[in-house]
Amino acid sequence: MRNPLQTFATVRSLWRSAQIGATGRDRRLAFLVAGLVSLGLRRKATRRWFLKHINAFARDGQVTLALCLNGRPATFAMRAGDEQDFLIGGELVKGAYAPPPFTPRRIVDGGANIGMFALFAHCLFPTATLVCYEPDERNLAQLRHNLAANAIPAQVNPVGLWSRATTLYYHAVTSYNGYVDESPPGAPIPCVVPDIGPDCWLKLDIEGGEYEVVPALLERGDYPRWLTMEIHHFDRRGGALIAQLEAHGYRIAGDLSPTASCVTVEARREDDPCALGAPPSPAT
Repeated sequence: MRNPLQTFATVRSLWRSAQIGATGRDRRLAFLVAGLVSLGLRRKATRRWFLKHINAFARDGQVTLALCLNGRPATFAMRAGDEQDFLIGGELVKGAYAPPPFTPRRIVDGGANIGMFALFAHCLFPTATLVCYEPDERNLAQLRHNLAANAIPAQVNPVGLWSRATTLYYHAVTSYNGYVDESPPGAPIPCVVPDIGPDCWLKLDIEGGEYEVVPALLERGDYPRWLTMEIHHFDRRGGALIAQLEAHGYRIAGDLSPTASCVTVEARREDDPCALGAPPSPAT
């Protein structure tokens, strides 16, 4: 049985996060999507209750959340009835990413999905060049919808990311996730190496493709100044990837539990004045 004090603390924390909603209606919706993220998968009845009440906000096939991000008005649209979209919206409300303490010139969104990170990053750094990579056609339509709704002039590339230009094949495991490799059958996905550039904030959420992309970038000396990355299969393969980043001058922050299957980390170059443990200089 859940401790009532813990439940109260969780509800209070979620309600504080929901205050980024632009109106009372948006704060209620923000609370619901953030609450959905906080629920365990085994609480099926409670999840159904949250999904029902989130879907009650739908209009014309969209559940639209108006927010204030970094003092800027923003809207984030989720597809009605799409639990994965609602979870992404909840991550936006709760604050899924730690931003760099400098102003990036270029922001690369690897695995842009429906545009949550793109929206978050643009509201923080509206002058940075924003480049999105997303191979899924259905997600691309929603990504473009969210970019247009917020007048974000992003470059959208309808491809995935890999260690070289190639064609991979997507293999669905569930309705929401799967994996890619070079073996058909499966949905063909054209892939490229991301274009980084100086003072780049690179975000990767590419379902295991980080084990191809990151080593390829390091091998050619193409270093993002700040790397935000979701590492899959961390308990089996993540340690070697972390060691490789550290060998190339990066310091790592985030959940490095050796038993975790998926973690989110930030990697920062040690020769960067904004690296972990060093305050940013006035010039940044």
